[in-house]
Amino acid sequence: MAIENEMSPKTGDCNVERHSTRIVVWDLPSAVERSNKFRVKFGVKCSNECRPNGWVLEVSDNDGNKLAGATLSDEVWPDTTALYYTEVELTAPDSEGLHAWEAKVPATEQDIPHGEGVASFNVRVVATPEYILTIEAIDRETQSPVEGTRVVVHPYRAFTDERGLVQVKVPKGKYRLFVSGKNYFPFRSDKEVNADMTVRAELTMDQELSDADVYS
Repeated sequence: MAIENEMSPKTGDCNVERHSTRIVVWDLPSAVERSNKFRVKFGVKCSNECRPNGWVLEVSDNDGNKLAGATLSDEVWPDTTALYYTEVELTAPDSEGLHAWEAKVPATEQDIPHGEGVASFNVRVVATPEYILTIEAIDRETQSPVEGTRVVVHPYRAFTDERGLVQVKVPKGKYRLFVSGKNYFPFRSDKEVNADMTVRAELTMDQELSDADVYS
C-alpha cells in the first residue's frame, strides 16, 4: 500500500479547521501492456473518520488530463478503520515507459469541510509480451517445490504456486531474474529471452549456524 500526502487547510471567514484526507493506492499492476485496461483500488480516510458523502475520486495523468472518476463506497475496506474505497478501471497509454499519475479527492464544503487529498502513483507501460518465461522454484536439498517465492523479472513481479511454478509473459530481451523466499538465500540468473523458456531456481536454505559450526 502506498500512502501519500495529507492536507488540512482552514476555511476562510469562519476559520474552521478542515478535516484532512489521505488516499491509499493498492492492487496496482507492476506492468501494463500498451493501451490495455487495468483496475486499481483507491481508499480515502478522513482524519476524523467521517463517512463519505458522495465524495468523488478523480484520476489524472501527468498533464492534468482527467482519466476517470468514481464515487467512494459507503463500505469500509475489511480490517481497516474508516478507509472507504472504490475500484477504478483505467487504460494504459500507448507509449511505453513510466507514467506519473495522480489520484485526487477535491476539497468539500458539505456539512463538515474537508481538505483536498492527493496521492501520486506510477504506471509502467510495456510492450506486448512475445514469450512465456516459466520459473520453477525447488528446494535444493529436498528437490521439492517451494510455494510462495517472490519472482522478479523487472518490471514484472509474481509468486510461485503450490507446484513451485509461475509463468511470466515478457517481450524479447535481456532480463535479470531474482527468486527469493522466506528462509532461503536469493537466487539470481541473467537470461536473454528470445523464445519460450523455463528456468529452474534451486534454492538453498538459509540456516542459522549451530554452536558446533561457530566453534569448530
